[in-house]
Amino acid sequence: MVQLRKDPRYKMSYVDALQLADKTAKQYQISLGSDTLPRLLLRNLAVPNQNPSKNLQQISHLIDDQRSLAITYTGRVIISLCDQCVRIEARNHTLQKPKNIIIEHNLNENETNLQQLLERVTRYGKDRNVQLLQLIDLNLLSSQSAYDEKKIFETLKERYDEYAAYNRSLIVYDLDSLIGVNKSESESSMGRSSNSSVVNQNIYTYVRARFREAVIETTTPANDAQRVEKWAIAVTREPFLLRQFCVDVGFTQTKHEEDEMEDERRKSEDLIQCVKCRDFYIENENKM
Repeated sequence: MVQLRKDPRYKMSYVDALQLADKTAKQYQISLGSDTLPRLLLRNLAVPNQNPSKNLQQISHLIDDQRSLAITYTGRVIISLCDQCVRIEARNHTLQKPKNIIIEHNLNENETNLQQLLERVTRYGKDRNVQLLQLIDLNLLSSQSAYDEKKIFETLKERYDEYAAYNRSLIVYDLDSLIGVNKSESESSMGRSSNSSVVNQNIYTYVRARFREAVIETTTPANDAQRVEKWAIAVTREPFLLRQFCVDVGFTQTKHEEDEMEDERRKSEDLIQCVKCRDFYIENENKM
């Protein structure tokens, strides 16, 4: 490398830059989970991508969506790998009665797991000028030898306290590896049914409480660097965990979810008149 740099025609490639940054990060023990960010980006380069030129344009959403002061972020983001979308919670002040809304964006085709999402997450952090980014997943717990519950919660608290100490910070929770979902099937006279439940309930309760504490100050101080922005991102690919977590933290519903709930309410409550017998019935109670 030293000899190459002496060549006046030498230009460092993106891969060489990442490899050099990886060595530096390892030297100073700067990591996300169990790996350095440059190493994770190097891995992502090996993932086939049909439209690489579009990816950077599709990531910088946390600035583009807030051009107007009428829309303010709440600091809470949920990334659904099963739906391949990002849900950014915001508040719309243009309405007569301000309400929370969801800004949705599709993931890129190569963003299929947490490691491949880190480029997006770090770009979000750069957009919001965060001073600290924390990744909380199973790799972190393993690297800290956190195998028993006491050590796990010590690690979680230590990382959260560090996150809370900064005015601008972002914390990412990998719900699948931290919490997990237990699936079971059973047979009955009504047929086969499947059930899902949370595996690590105590960790789930802790993460749920910390996620709720995300906050964005709406008032602008004289020094913008002192403005408090505590961002929290939850990532999951499990539909059950996605639904349960959204309900438990009071995450705003998407338009599609609102329509589904209204449709379910209509089927459960609205009376329908039979065209033949003229009697009234409720759709959900009239299934054979």
